[in-house]
Amino acid sequence: MSGGKRRTQAERRAATRMALLEATVECLVDYGYRNVTSAQIATRAGVTRGAQAHYFANKTELVVAGLEHATTKIVDEFRADPPRRPTEAETVMALVDRLWELHESKPFTAVTELWLGSRTDPELRSHVGRFNRQLAGGMNDLLNEVVPDFLSRPRGTAVMLTAFAAIRGVLLMSFVSSPRTVAALWAVTRGELENLVAQVIEAPG
Repeated sequence: MSGGKRRTQAERRAATRMALLEATVECLVDYGYRNVTSAQIATRAGVTRGAQAHYFANKTELVVAGLEHATTKIVDEFRADPPRRPTEAETVMALVDRLWELHESKPFTAVTELWLGSRTDPELRSHVGRFNRQLAGGMNDLLNEVVPDFLSRPRGTAVMLTAFAAIRGVLLMSFVSSPRTVAALWAVTRGELENLVAQVIEAPG
């Protein structure tokens, strides 16, 4: 008699769906949006094509669900254990550093792949826009929690939008540049962002 508890059908279904979502993220990173196929994802997830089709009818459904999964993971990881540093400037920069670290992760690479793919795919673009707003909202919520009035200060929102755009730009450079070049570019970019954050905080109220 087995001592292990048998999983319920609902638990097995949830596990299969999660395996497909994780496999979608991995395959987007490895093959790219244009090249990835449902068959590749099913194989990576360890399920049959029939089982995959039972959960997601086609590639579009898979990648949209994968985009939602990746976005949720990024937001959850970003919001986990909010940083609290001795000064407001250090706290904001700790969030910027966390954002950069997340941009180097597989979920963010997969999301970026879909951002690029959405340029010529109107259906995908609508989903990318929706989850991009979710991502930005989650990050703003945490910033409001740890430095409550930063975004309401003059240029506060503009600086954070600049940080987000700059990090994405450096990430795109990582696709064609060496790790050493990317590290140097991020060091310069981070220094400029640190100056901008200090200006926001030190400006008269």
